[in-house]
Amino acid sequence: MFIEMYNELTNSEKDNFKRVLSLILSKTFIVNRIFDGNQNTFKSNSDYRFIDRNIELFRDYLEIAGYRLIKDSNYEVIYLENEYGYNKKRLDKNTTIFLYGLRLKFDEYRENINLNVDTVVTVADIIKTLIDVGAYTKKPSDTEIRTALSNLISFNIIQKIDGILEKPETKIVILPSILFVITNEKITKLSQSINMLEETEEEENIEENEELGEEE
Repeated sequence: MFIEMYNELTNSEKDNFKRVLSLILSKTFIVNRIFDGNQNTFKSNSDYRFIDRNIELFRDYLEIAGYRLIKDSNYEVIYLENEYGYNKKRLDKNTTIFLYGLRLKFDEYRENINLNVDTVVTVADIIKTLIDVGAYTKKPSDTEIRTALSNLISFNIIQKIDGILEKPETKIVILPSILFVITNEKITKLSQSINMLEETEEEENIEENEELGEEE
């Protein structure tokens, strides 16, 4: 079935198939609505549309390699899952914390603003949220900010609009793919972990103060 569908493509479409296939294997997530820096506006993603038009072709090919191609029409996200649990990216602690903060901001926008409005925040907005929830006690270093956001950009979870990643005024688009990376169940567990971390730090501060009191 795959061979039959593939042979129906034009030479140009076959080249595009190889390119887009490599892209989704690299990034895991493809979203429909993206920011076009050249036109300074949001537009529909041609790669998403190409997969959507040929979704059975992509599914048949990827199934051979042990992947499930999943499409969420509501949020217009297409993504991969490996049936053996391979090819999973383990995020470092700092990137995971940023992912948590970005999901909180995404949910905040969904509650207060029309769902069709793109979720655009600044780096300063993200940092403030992370400090407010106790994930950080102070602003992370520029290296930590840049590394975390670059990791998330590489998987099409966020997209930079302008500026330098570590600058407070830099604008970031939070893509709906974030909902499939950090589910409601995961965000609850992360919230509990961060609360436990905050309580541990408070206990350590109390112990340090007590020790200082004894020395005095």
